[in-house]
Amino acid sequence: MLRRSILSLLLLALAGCSDDPPLALDASLPSADVAADVALPDATPDVAPPPDAAVAPLRIIVGPDDRGASLLAAIAAAQRSVHMTMYLLSSREVLDALVAARRRGVEVQVVLNRTIPGGAAVNMPAYDALTAAGAEVHWAPSSFDFTHEKCVILDGAEAWIMTMNATAAGLATNREFLAVDRDPVDVRDAEAIFRADFAGTALPTYTGRLLLAPVNAQRTMVSLVLSATRTLDIEAESFEDRMTAAAIMTRVRAGVAVRLVLPDATPSASSMRSITDVIAAGVRVVRVRAPYIHSKAVVVDGARAYVGSANLTYVSLTANRELGVVFDAPGEVRRVADVIAADFAAGVAF
Repeated sequence: MLRRSILSLLLLALAGCSDDPPLALDASLPSADVAADVALPDATPDVAPPPDAAVAPLRIIVGPDDRGASLLAAIAAAQRSVHMTMYLLSSREVLDALVAARRRGVEVQVVLNRTIPGGAAVNMPAYDALTAAGAEVHWAPSSFDFTHEKCVILDGAEAWIMTMNATAAGLATNREFLAVDRDPVDVRDAEAIFRADFAGTALPTYTGRLLLAPVNAQRTMVSLVLSATRTLDIEAESFEDRMTAAAIMTRVRAGVAVRLVLPDATPSASSMRSITDVIAAGVRVVRVRAPYIHSKAVVVDGARAYVGSANLTYVSLTANRELGVVFDAPGEVRRVADVIAADFAAGVAF
C-alpha cells in the first residue's frame, strides 16, 4: 500500500510534463537523448545500508583539499593489487603511481571507459602507457552507454568509491568526494563488479548495498530521497532525472527543506526543465563558480548520505556503469553535509 501511494505521488508530480525524453550524462558533456520517463519499479528496495552497517569503516576525503595526495599515497602503499575502473584517466601523477606499483611487483589491472560523447578515445594514451609498463588494461564492456565509474580497490581490502576522475582537474581543482570504504561486504561486492567488467562478463544478480548502475541506481536514489523527513541537501554536476525530480518535489510538499548545489555551467534543455520544476516546487537552487562542482552527493536529514560516480541524470542512473555508496557514519555524513552547506552559502541563486 505504501509503495502504491509513493508511486501515485510520483506520477502526480510528473503529470503535465511532456514526453520529451530525459537527458544528459554530465553537465560538462553533450546531452544524450534517451527513452521516455520511466515508472518507479513496484519493488523499491530499502535504502542501503541497513542499520547494522552504521559502524562500517568508511571515511570521506574532500577534494580539492589534498590535491589527490591521499589517493596517490594509497596506491603507493599497495602491496598486492591495484584494481581501477575509471571514466577518464589522464593525470600524470596517477599514471606514474600505477606504473610504479607495477614495477614493484603489484598486480595492476585497469578497466577504462573507451570513448566519451562525440567518440573521442581520450583514454588511449593511458591505455598505451599502462600496457607498456606491464599493467593489464581492458576497455570497459560495450553493453553500457559509458563506464562512468571511478573506483580503485587496493589489496582487496578497501574500495575508493569516488566522484573524482583521475585527471589533473579532478585532483587539483574540482569539488570532489572520495569514500574510502573498508566494509568487507562492500569491498567484496566492488571487487566482484570489477572482475565482471574486467572480464567483459555479465554480473550475476546484484543484491548488495552499493548503488550500482544500471542495476539498482535509480530506484535506490529515489528511495533515498523519499526517506527524507526534515532536510535534503544535494550537490551534483548534472541534475535532470525526472523520477528523482518528482521524488524531490513530493518531499518539498511534505515540508522537507531541500537545497540543490550545481556548477556555474549552462545546463542542457532537459536539465533546465527539471531545475525549473524543482525551483517552482520550492527547492532552493544555487550555482557555484569555484571550485567546479563535479561532486555527486546527497545528504538526508543530516544522518545519511550518498557519494558516488552517478549524476542525477537518466543516462547515468539507468544506462551507464556507475558505483556509489550510501552510508550513515555520523562524522562522515557531517563532513559531506558541511561541505555542501558551505558551497550552498557561496553560491548564487539560480
